[in-house]
Amino acid sequence: MNLHIKHHQAALKFVSGLLLVLLYFVPNLSTAQDKKRKLEAAKRENLQKIQEINKIIEKTEQKKEASVGKLNALGERIDKQAKQIDIISENQQLLQNEAEELKKATGELSGNLEKLKAEYAKMVFTAAKTSNKVNKLSFLFSSSNFNQLIRRYKYLQQYSTAREKQALLIQQVRSELLTEQVKILQKKQEQDAVLREKITETQNLQVLKGKQTEVVTELSQKEKKLRAQLEANKKVVERLETMIAKIVEREIKRSQERELLANKRSQSNKKVPSNRQAIAMNVEETRLASSFSALRGRMPWPVNSGFIASRFGVHNHPVLKGVRTNNNGIDIQTSAGNDVRVVYDGIVQSVVSIPGTYMVVAIQHGDYFTIYSKLSNVSVRNGQRVQSGQKVGEVASDTDGTSELNFQVWKTFDKQNPENWLRQK
Repeated sequence: MNLHIKHHQAALKFVSGLLLVLLYFVPNLSTAQDKKRKLEAAKRENLQKIQEINKIIEKTEQKKEASVGKLNALGERIDKQAKQIDIISENQQLLQNEAEELKKATGELSGNLEKLKAEYAKMVFTAAKTSNKVNKLSFLFSSSNFNQLIRRYKYLQQYSTAREKQALLIQQVRSELLTEQVKILQKKQEQDAVLREKITETQNLQVLKGKQTEVVTELSQKEKKLRAQLEANKKVVERLETMIAKIVEREIKRSQERELLANKRSQSNKKVPSNRQAIAMNVEETRLASSFSALRGRMPWPVNSGFIASRFGVHNHPVLKGVRTNNNGIDIQTSAGNDVRVVYDGIVQSVVSIPGTYMVVAIQHGDYFTIYSKLSNVSVRNGQRVQSGQKVGEVASDTDGTSELNFQVWKTFDKQNPENWLRQK
């Protein structure tokens, strides 16, 4: 009986062990599938951005001459292409990990199958020795008391059931082993497809870098023209900065005069800020400024597609060595004619045309101001109240075929980095 019991316990132990093996690998593969879905989503999103940039590049290539706009677009396209390769590499590594997990699971299943078969053979051999009725009856009636007889009877039933379960489990493990082997083959095919994709995308990246080098070389031979453009742009930046400063000063003066008049009418002794940097805001303007401030990091983009071609602050020129450029906002390169929309509720304070930057619109949001320049046309007017998402105008295209919006954010006289305000794309 002790030998029977040992075989029965060993069978149960193998059953439990096999279940633990299967439970270990299933969650791992499930986690891998979640990662794979996220990578596929990132790949689709990046591919959409690549398609947007390709359209911008096509527009710049309509002009045969090289331009900084074309160079910026190629640079952004190269960045996105490199990201696509990184995503493919992550997927490649994930597939490799999955393949290793599957091989490990297959090895465990194969080993358990052999152990189960060996254990089953022992159970059959032992059962054969006690299979005739005389042995069974002898085993039962040699019991010292009635309770032991009942226990031995139940044991014989359980042992018979255990053998049946062991045989069924062997069939299940064989089936599972075959399934895992098929999965390994499929995973190998996936790996081969991803490798081919990576090779193609890497070749595309090299082609893009070659184009980028050609544009840089061509632009380097036009130093005189580039320097002339820089001087013109510098004057535009100065005019725009002067215009914004005047708007802010005007609004400070207006707000303080309004407060003085209101105080006189109400015979209030309330002090009116005399600080040149402060706008005396009423309740509505304070609320507007507060809600605008809460937009930091969540502000909608003023255009629905495009990329940041020139960032806030001082930067090295992309071609001319030792030359620095300054941007009071950001330049968002996009497609000509794209709609430009208000980022938040406000009041239009200026609609002007500045040579070199086309049309400009300045909108006030309490003591904040947003500036939209390089517009081909404008659909708002001075003094108009506008709402978030309302169309301001359309993006212009310069003589080089570059279409970009210059977007700025000011808090009275303090220039802000718009990238800190816009939501992540």
